[in-house]
Amino acid sequence: MRHSNCMSYLWAVHSSFMEPIIVDKNTGTELWTASQCAEYSGTARGTFTSYAGRGRAPRPVAKYNGLTLWDSSMVKEWQQKRDGAPTSSDTTAQK
Repeated sequence: MRHSNCMSYLWAVHSSFMEPIIVDKNTGTELWTASQCAEYSGTARGTFTSYAGRGRAPRPVAKYNGLTLWDSSMVKEWQQKRDGAPTSSDTTAQK
């Protein structure tokens, strides 16, 4: 148990400067959470997931440990095609 507590502490200390990413082991594709997709597209998380659910944004490509994940390249392509959408240089989630 002591080791487990140590790991939690280390995560709390180091998480302020870590930016973990999820990459598919087989394809090398970077996968984004709904929050990352929303940040990139300049929408609220709920708005992005609503768009995806109605087919107005890319559909998720995977679920992993309870996280719904999107292919980052598909989200970037979708964002570029949106009318009146901010350009990728206007957002902070560039990868």
